[in-house]
Amino acid sequence: MIEDIQCLQRNSVADSQTGDSALAEIYRTHAPGLLRFLARHAERQDLGDLVNESFVRFATAPAKCASKVENPGAYLQRIARNLLRDRARIAVRRSFARHVSVDDVPIAGDDPVAQLEARDQIDRVQKALSRFNPKTRAVFLARRLDGLSHKEIAARTGLSGKGVEYHMAKAIRPLDRIRRHG
Repeated sequence: MIEDIQCLQRNSVADSQTGDSALAEIYRTHAPGLLRFLARHAERQDLGDLVNESFVRFATAPAKCASKVENPGAYLQRIARNLLRDRARIAVRRSFARHVSVDDVPIAGDDPVAQLEARDQIDRVQKALSRFNPKTRAVFLARRLDGLSHKEIAARTGLSGKGVEYHMAKAIRPLDRIRRHG
């Protein structure tokens, strides 16, 4: 680790002008493609942050000192894919922390407005569930309704543990939006 930092410092002092121009050229060349790649996999408002974070990781990568990257576009795409995985894992952890059992939700009671709002929210959730692809819906329902663990879901569906996490995060995002925005 210390050797990597020293290598980065030596390279940044010796090649500050050429390194900056090389990085700027890589950015000009590969940022549009990276943006297109991320647009297929991430929310629109996160694209700029993900591109920037990918280039920050690229510029500070210890592997850059050890050997020049032969294909910066592929390397940047790998960094971006890892960032997306990190964000999906974080989203799954957060969703489990916020999860409230249906049994713990108070019933609307006698208030007709509250009953109407509750019924409306249930309709929106059902519509969202119907738009999920079958695998995502099956994973989500197995976890939330059947109470299966990720391992049990993985065994039943043939997915990996990370695949189960991916489908849970994919299902939770739109449902969380419904919960927050009514």
